[in-house]
Amino acid sequence: MHQGHNIPWDIITSNFKFIREDKRFTPAYSGLASTDRPNSAQELAHFKRKFAKAIAIFSETERAKYPQKIAPPQSGLLFSDELRDKYPDYLDERNQRLEHWVKRARSSHTDEDGNPYPPSYYTGEGDLADVVKVLLFENQMETLLMLAQHSDVPIRCLNNLTWGHHFGFSRVMESAVHAYMYFNCAEATNTLENGQYAIPRSYSRLLEEISWSMDYPAQQIPHLNFLRACGVLDENGQYKAERRNLDGRTRNWAEEIYVHKDYGLLKEYMKTLFEQMYRYDILMRECGLEPEWEEEIGYSLPQKY
Repeated sequence: MHQGHNIPWDIITSNFKFIREDKRFTPAYSGLASTDRPNSAQELAHFKRKFAKAIAIFSETERAKYPQKIAPPQSGLLFSDELRDKYPDYLDERNQRLEHWVKRARSSHTDEDGNPYPPSYYTGEGDLADVVKVLLFENQMETLLMLAQHSDVPIRCLNNLTWGHHFGFSRVMESAVHAYMYFNCAEATNTLENGQYAIPRSYSRLLEEISWSMDYPAQQIPHLNFLRACGVLDENGQYKAERRNLDGRTRNWAEEIYVHKDYGLLKEYMKTLFEQMYRYDILMRECGLEPEWEEEIGYSLPQKY
């Protein structure tokens, strides 16, 4: 398991087991179920604390590599032309310029005393949240730290954007934790190498989350890269199983959706996801916000059926 020296995956091993087609449920349940240990709640609470602490340690170490204060410019390029051209779906000549971010944060409204409202971003700035997601993936942390310190760029407002579903850069943290937990829990419960992790419906839901089309989907970049590399997706981003008209609902995808065949590739994916987590932590704290790691980790634990 990834970060096994910092994260107590043995707690997952002892608290969950794989069951297949449990007829007590309709439809029959397949997946990880609780072993009903008497101290399960306390052990899982400890797991969440240790996981969150591991992220915090890496976050602090990585943050120390950058200046504490970064003089905020009023104009200029936020990223290179090469990076812009690498992600044409998300980066362009407008959002490449700092003044564009400043302008979009300005309010045209005033309070009752005629004073303009503080700079802010709203749901109409989902495209800027996507830029943040790309910069997190590309480790452009000094740029992100500068934006977090910039008084005219309220980047913190881009974390949680929603209009019925959410699409702020909190999606980076959410999707990284979900995928990281799923595959590490699979390994901890001996369902990775034999492919049993692909049987539960929760696996289909995970694949949907990290690869299906949605509004402002830049958080999917590392996941799509991995799924293409391991052969789950074809070069056009389509599921090979769907292309062959296999039925995902009845779990007939077999090896078409396995991601564990190249274990080295899977390990690199886990490393990438953990990097996404601590980079997100750095940015959130720079914005004066507290990441809710234990809550998200708890949500990603196997359901205790």
